[in-house]
Amino acid sequence: MNEREIGRKIVQTLDRGPALPAGVLARLEAGRARAVESQRRVEPSLALEIADGIAARLAGPSQWFTQVLLPAMLLICGLIGIHSWQDSQQRARAAADAAEVDTRLLQSDLPIDAYLDHRFQAWLERSSE
Repeated sequence: MNEREIGRKIVQTLDRGPALPAGVLARLEAGRARAVESQRRVEPSLALEIADGIAARLAGPSQWFTQVLLPAMLLICGLIGIHSWQDSQQRARAAADAAEVDTRLLQSDLPIDAYLDHRFQAWLERSSE
């Protein structure tokens, strides 16, 4: 028996209705009605009440705050965050570049003084042409 056959049998059984005594069915129906009614009367949670109060205060006479000032402040904070992130990325790249130059300098056979010699720099430029 596959899933479709099992599902079909379950649907047929549910369509016929349960074979329970009338008293049990009445109690089940009453319990269902109470559950549905209590679901309708659910009071809002504390978080919803707080959010509703804040929204009511913000939407009052100071609508310019929620329509102009708040979005502008969020935009400025976002731009500052992006700028600081890009700045930190740029500093990290500069530090990595400096570390790479230092590593290459320490691994080379030339003494450090050779890089400070201006005649050596001129010779490098002439030889590369």
